[in-house]
Parts: sequence; C-alpha cells; structure tokens
Amino acid sequence: MQIIKYTASFRENCIEIFKSNLPKFFAAKELPLFEHFLDHETEENYYIIKTKDLIVGCGGIFLDEKKNEAGLSWGMIHAGYHGQGMGKLLTQFRLDLLKKMYPDKNLKIETSQHTAEFYKKNGFTIVDIVPDGFAEGIDKYTMKIEFKSELSN
Repeated sequence: MQIIKYTASFRENCIEIFKSNLPKFFAAKELPLFEHFLDHETEENYYIIKTKDLIVGCGGIFLDEKKNEAGLSWGMIHAGYHGQGMGKLLTQFRLDLLKKMYPDKNLKIETSQHTAEFYKKNGFTIVDIVPDGFAEGIDKYTMKIEFKSELSN
C-alpha cells in the first residue's frame, strides 16, 4: 500500500469511492460538497491510498485557525475494501501529520454513528452528537483527540 498526495487526476477515483459508501456512510446530498472540496479545497493536505495500482481510499487534514482546531477531513475507503486495515493506515498517517504540523492544536473529526467506534479505537472521544446531523438516519458525531499530554512525556 502507498499513500500519496491527491491531484486532480484522482478526482473521479475519489468520487467513485464516495459513491461506494452511499447511503450508509454518506448522504447523496453530500456529494456536491465533496466535489466542491475536491475542486477547491484539497491544496496539499489531501491524500489517496493505493494498492496494486488501484485507488482504494482518500482522506485529508485541515486547519481552522479561528477555532484553534485541526483535524481529519473527508476520509473514506472504497466499500469493497472495508475491514482490510486500509482505513486504520490512512487514519494513522493523517494523525501523524497532524501531530507534526499542529502539535498545539485541538484535533477533531466530524463523523457518523457508523464510524464513531472506529475513531474511538484510534484515540478519539465523543464530545457531541446531533441526531440526523448530516442527513436523515446519519447522526453527526463530533469527536476530539488530545495530543498535548503525549508531547509532555
């Protein structure tokens, strides 16, 4: 497996990955938001994961200086590859980047009830739940992780 920076040449692969996760993990109404993100907001902090020359996942990191937060954005693995450790690998890669780039920031992710347990296993704790926060049947879980205590050890 290989993780490389996203370029526009991977756009259609990422959209296919998004669509493979409908309707459980994403709502169809989120597709235009994701497409806008790919077209205008990826810059240098979005990545894809490849295995055997297939693009099987994508995910990024963000910084919100106004809120003094950084975190994970638009992370997903093609539904046909769930449960094979690729999500864990991509998540750890992004968390390692965040630790290096923003060691003093609060880290967060907004995810759903379907992936909250995965992120709990990766060190996040739930700080807020909004029923149907993304769409009907897809609750919005805001989760945070603390790295500051690890840095002082």
